[in-house]
Amino acid sequence: MLLVRVAGGDPAALATLYRRYGGRLFGYLQRYAGDRMVAEEILQDTLLAVWRSAPRYAGRSGVRTWLFGIARRTVLLSTHIVDDVAQTCTELAVLGRGKLIYRGTVRDLTAQADGHVWSLVTSGQVPPVGTVVAALPHDGATRYRIVAATRPAADAEPTAPTLEDGYVALAQQHRLTATETTA
Repeated sequence: MLLVRVAGGDPAALATLYRRYGGRLFGYLQRYAGDRMVAEEILQDTLLAVWRSAPRYAGRSGVRTWLFGIARRTVLLSTHIVDDVAQTCTELAVLGRGKLIYRGTVRDLTAQADGHVWSLVTSGQVPPVGTVVAALPHDGATRYRIVAATRPAADAEPTAPTLEDGYVALAQQHRLTATETTA
């Protein structure tokens, strides 16, 4: 099964999954987001979530349904929480497994990631430490933004946290997956 190969870390399997479902996912995301560039960014975030979540795919739904569910949750996180919350809210609450795990200011949630956000440019594998928040092409390599308690690689550089980084750091602290938190 294709998702078993993705769960095993096979990049060729992820590429096949993208070829098979990427066009339909992109169309869905573009209709939802209303902007081609935003849809492309959300699609990348969705594929990153699929890469991380594939080992937990239980087969209770079809692959297409599972992928579109991840895309829908990614749209909500990408288009509502990060931009809208950072720009309009002074206080927020985060639920994890149905319980309140954070209530406070945007600034304080962002500070949860102080000293835990790293930028790493590599043409090799991403280190298996922390959570990859972004992966962007950079001069023939990939620039990763990683939230991790410790430096993920010797050449990783510390970088200032964003609200999204604070949210990820909070989820790590509580050992939560993306589907177990709500802001």
